[in-house]
Amino acid sequence: MSESANVKLSTDVEVTSSSPDDRRLSKRWGSITAYPHEYLIHFRRGQFSPKTSGQGASCFKWPRDTVFVVPTSLKEIIFQANQLSSDNVDVRIRGMAIYRISEPLKIYTMLNFSNRQRAEEKLARMIGDLCRSTAKWLVANMGVEECLRKRKEDIAEALRNEITLVVSDPEKGWGVEIVTVDIQDVYIQDKDIFEAMQRLFKVSKLRESELSQLEMKKDLEVRRLQQSLELAEHRKNSELENARIEAEVAREKLRLAQENDEKQFARDRYRVEQEEGTNNFRLDQSLERERRNMTLEADKSRGRLEAERLAHQIELEAMQQRVAVENTATPLSMERSFIESALPAIAEAIAKNMSHSRINIIQGDGNSGTPFRYILNEILTIFQERIASLEKPLEKPDGSD
Repeated sequence: MSESANVKLSTDVEVTSSSPDDRRLSKRWGSITAYPHEYLIHFRRGQFSPKTSGQGASCFKWPRDTVFVVPTSLKEIIFQANQLSSDNVDVRIRGMAIYRISEPLKIYTMLNFSNRQRAEEKLARMIGDLCRSTAKWLVANMGVEECLRKRKEDIAEALRNEITLVVSDPEKGWGVEIVTVDIQDVYIQDKDIFEAMQRLFKVSKLRESELSQLEMKKDLEVRRLQQSLELAEHRKNSELENARIEAEVAREKLRLAQENDEKQFARDRYRVEQEEGTNNFRLDQSLERERRNMTLEADKSRGRLEAERLAHQIELEAMQQRVAVENTATPLSMERSFIESALPAIAEAIAKNMSHSRINIIQGDGNSGTPFRYILNEILTIFQERIASLEKPLEKPDGSD
């Protein structure tokens, strides 16, 4: 058995779902079974039979038995109510309530479910009237603006709480559960007031739109300024970073230049030191040659002076001997005496003089000779002078003759 379409109870309450005609209860006797969304109540001999009663139960009805079938499925009603708000605006409310019979053993004592459809319609009308009266009371204590904006929070919730206190009270209730109450529409009956509110709403919305646009422009301008500041900050950071990099590059170049200068200075110093060493070596060589030349000249001078001294000494001795011999000896005997006595003395004097002398061999062009040649020349010179000195006194007697 299915549920039928809408059933209109009155102009202000409408049941959207109702049970169709039920022919099961018209049986005088026979088996009666309730559907799962129905509660079967069975009386036998005027006494309630709990064994054959229950949700979706089944029983066998005798002619004297009484059987009720109470629907426990969800039911919906739509209600409407007109009421002046606290600011004297005619408001029409359209709402919806969903309920179900939660305690069939309580509701059947209050309503006659022998005619199931009439019992359901009566229950729906009573709940609808409760909703309408409570909604009118709530609207009368609220402004039209509040009714429009708070229909869900203030009206629907308060409506559900007020009706629940009546129909779901554990002691005095009807055994009905209010599942939900919702205010679907709130209408303003006066067209002029509605248009005025629309204009106010439109102006308000336009103002909000303008304010929103201004706020959006402000946000855009603020964002542009922020982007400009961020861009300027980024540029400043970039410039500082570039300056830092340039400074580091300049310092690196300066360091490299200093290193190059130090290396160049080291090379120049090394070159100067090498040149100074070469010049010093050359100067030392030159000084050494000068020293050798001076030593040679000194040796020459000492040799000459010694030779002259020896020559004078020999000459003096020879003169003394000649003076002594002139009176007693001939020239031949004088020469023999000179060779035998004076020549060894000269050789001994020269050898003694030369024992403390250093002989340096100087390489020349071959004409200057060696120190030995120099000594021999000196001796030869002494001999020639001696011979010349010996010949002069001998010539005088010859000349005199």
